[in-house]
Amino acid sequence: MEKTKLGISVGLLGAAVYLIGLFSLVPLVLIAGYVLLCENNEWLKKSAVKAVMVYVAFDLILILVGMGDDIFSIINAVLGWLPFGFHVGYPLGIDTILTNAVSAIEKLTLLILGFTAFSQGSIKLGKIDKVIDKNM
Repeated sequence: MEKTKLGISVGLLGAAVYLIGLFSLVPLVLIAGYVLLCENNEWLKKSAVKAVMVYVAFDLILILVGMGDDIFSIINAVLGWLPFGFHVGYPLGIDTILTNAVSAIEKLTLLILGFTAFSQGSIKLGKIDKVIDKNM
């Protein structure tokens, strides 16, 4: 079993990278930065980058859903100038459903990746893995 410079196994540090992503971006970036700067294991480096990319990809989806609210607000402000009351928005609160679903999928993905990392395994995530392989 290969050890890191911290004295713990590579799989444990890889799992920690993913599981810390469940809590916040700042600790995730800090631990991923440590891995990229100080550790030599290629799988561990790819795992650190993958954890950050998964976090950022899901947050970009959440930003896009939030932008829909902003666009509807602009449209509603313009429609407010009209003499009749009219309001547009996501039907049936679909934005809240999408936001909660994307957040749940993000957490589930990071959790699964974290538990597979204990044995230095991973699951393929299509485009994210292609980008990582292309750039590392």
